[in-house]
Amino acid sequence: MLKSVRKGELKMADKAIMTVINENNEIMDVDVLFTFKNTATGTCYIVYTENTTDENGDTEVFASIFDPDDKTLTLHPIETEEEWALLESKLRDYERAHGDGGLTS
Repeated sequence: MLKSVRKGELKMADKAIMTVINENNEIMDVDVLFTFKNTATGTCYIVYTENTTDENGDTEVFASIFDPDDKTLTLHPIETEEEWALLESKLRDYERAHGDGGLTS
């Protein structure tokens, strides 16, 4: 899990890239796949990848909760099964829309 995003480091090009500080205090760039807001709860989510693969060759995907008004964009863990089910549904929609097979969370 990534613990924070460096202030002002969300970059836009062909795709969104954010510079993050991981649990080991290493600075790294990750690709943002998408963000969305759960309108029922008001919670905002960000789904991203380090572009690493698991033992099956699937791209590993991560998700976190974030506050869009937080200037440091601190990432928070997703803790409920309901939230994970919602995220998995959104990820399937993303895969269908973008033709990205082989994503795993």
